[in-house]
Amino acid sequence: MDISEHRHILNKKQQSALLKLINKKLVRVPADPGKYYPGLQTYADLHLSKELQPLIKSLKDYIHESFIITKCWANHTDGGYTSWHSHTADLSVVYYLKNKESLGTLFKVNNKIISFQAPENSLIIFKHQTHSVPPRKKGTPKLNRYSIAFEISIKK
Repeated sequence: MDISEHRHILNKKQQSALLKLINKKLVRVPADPGKYYPGLQTYADLHLSKELQPLIKSLKDYIHESFIITKCWANHTDGGYTSWHSHTADLSVVYYLKNKESLGTLFKVNNKIISFQAPENSLIIFKHQTHSVPPRKKGTPKLNRYSIAFEISIKK
């Protein structure tokens, strides 16, 4: 299984700067047909913002090949359902900026569902796996989850 987890990525000042940037850029992005995106997102050019540079620099500690970020966006959700999906990029990365409940990512691997916890200030890197975000449990309060997603192409 091509999934790796990493923790303690940014300092508090860097995290605060990202949260401030994301809150300015969040909008309701229209979903592709047959898909549902809960909450709010930024557009997929977030990696062009200077506030993301410390996070991008840290990716180089975990991705040991030369790469290009093709898309990067932030998500804010209250714990609603996200459709199962996959990305065509060489690598996908999810950074969990604000996630008190450690609500991580679900993966479908060999007809099994594998759950990864995601504490704040952690990230996962994976290849092509079909994935989703587990919804909050019925009857529990709404969440306040911020994540940043990257689609990455490895330079050949």
